[in-house]
Amino acid sequence: MKKVLLTVCAFPCVLMALAQTKPATVQGTTTRRSKEPVKLFAITHGRLEEIASAKADSTGKFGFLFYPKTEDFYVVGYGAEGIPANKHSFYFKPGDQLNVTLNDTSYTLKGANTPENLALAEWESRSLAVSMPGNYLGRRFNLTFKEYFPLLEAFVNKQAKAPTLKTTNKQFEAAFARRRQVDLLFWATGFTHSPNSVHPKSEDYTAYYKGIATADYTKDAYLMTYPFGIRILSSLPMTTDIVAGRPLKGDIESRMTGVTNDTLRGEVTLIVAAGLKTYLGFLDLQQSHGKYLLTADQQRRASEISVKLAQASSKPGQPAINFTYPDVAGKQVSLTDFKGKVVIVDVWATWCQPCKKEIPALKEMEEAYRGQDVVFMSVSVDETKDEQKWKDFVVSEQLKGVQLYAGGWSAIAKNYDIKAIPRFMVFDKKGNIVSTDAPRPSGKELKLLLDAELKK
Repeated sequence: MKKVLLTVCAFPCVLMALAQTKPATVQGTTTRRSKEPVKLFAITHGRLEEIASAKADSTGKFGFLFYPKTEDFYVVGYGAEGIPANKHSFYFKPGDQLNVTLNDTSYTLKGANTPENLALAEWESRSLAVSMPGNYLGRRFNLTFKEYFPLLEAFVNKQAKAPTLKTTNKQFEAAFARRRQVDLLFWATGFTHSPNSVHPKSEDYTAYYKGIATADYTKDAYLMTYPFGIRILSSLPMTTDIVAGRPLKGDIESRMTGVTNDTLRGEVTLIVAAGLKTYLGFLDLQQSHGKYLLTADQQRRASEISVKLAQASSKPGQPAINFTYPDVAGKQVSLTDFKGKVVIVDVWATWCQPCKKEIPALKEMEEAYRGQDVVFMSVSVDETKDEQKWKDFVVSEQLKGVQLYAGGWSAIAKNYDIKAIPRFMVFDKKGNIVSTDAPRPSGKELKLLLDAELKK
């Protein structure tokens, strides 16, 4: 056995379970110009986990020797675990061999390969036109929904229903049938959430999109076995809202809509937790939804988030860096003018759609705290040429609070390392920093933070 292992391990290998006697092998060639290593991933908890990395030799050859823990899907490809592009699924049983050539966007099988991987290769080749845009490669081809939606619909109606290569492996056949359904969902939702220059309206979505229902994919924990299952779970409720033309909501109740499996509810809880800004917000979330953190992996990740937020919240407040800008009337107003009050600063611009979506919630919060020691200050980073546009917007939208104009990415952006908006910041009554990356008013977390400050 030792002699065989030494022979096979002439190329990089990973030994996952030495007690087994039939390793699976991957022998391949990469034609990519990039020198980045080829990686082997297992699928765990709805995400990829790198288990081996192999640097190709001067002729492009690479390889892996590993012991599959179970008969299952694995992934071979390039890049970080969370990036779908250049990741290819294969199926391994103990003793299986894969012979593959990887190129820039896909692969070909050469030599001896199992029936399962031949079937997977045929599916990938057949679906490239819809999978690549869904895996965020579509930007290379400048595809908009006007081109992609017909491609997807035609594929769903014909190619997705065409017979696949058959194997004698019943376990694989059942897993592969469900995998194909979720592949389609992943590509479709991936395209919807990828950056694009043209955005569809509700009526532009095709029959496939309109038929997507969160409940159809969350009755059990299958998404936890899919390479990007957590990504699907994160985007699925938003996709259904977009298709239906409903306002997007990021609160946990909206994200839970249609999710009936408790393990997946735990994952939704962690998705929300990962976006929290404060320890107070985490404690509130834990109290309301912590019961869904069922698995050891979920509890571990929740603990990591908790520790990170607790450490950030425990840092002593540093003095704020003052700034001074004109208001709508041209009067110069400074942050330091409001010592003795808690100050919420909203850094925004009239061209920023996410910023404008926060305005209704901000107005509600201003009204809720009327008469208390709280100042709501909005600082526009619209360019100098758009000053009048900013003034008109303040009037037309009846914006309240202190409205200031920074004239582009000026001192406030540099001093507070603001590279994206909207950005909310909170300062205490002494003029010290509470948070320079505070929660948005559309969630309840900012209210928890303000209430805590007002009690001090």
